[in-house]
Amino acid sequence: MMSTHPSRRISALLLSAMLALGTLGLAGCGGDSPPNEDAQPEPEQPMSQGPMSNEDAGEAPSNDL
Repeated sequence: MMSTHPSRRISALLLSAMLALGTLGLAGCGGDSPPNEDAQPEPEQPMSQGPMSNEDAGEAPSNDL
């Protein structure tokens, strides 16, 4: 019974080391540059227009592709 105690301690130490290194690795990810402040906003469309509109509800789908 005493022989499993050191192996559990070693495996717990390895697990915590892997978690710490993984956290440090992920901390370096991400964009450091701020968002583009000169970007133009996208034009807004009314709900009755655009590709997601429901204006042809109940009609047969068109083949205008």
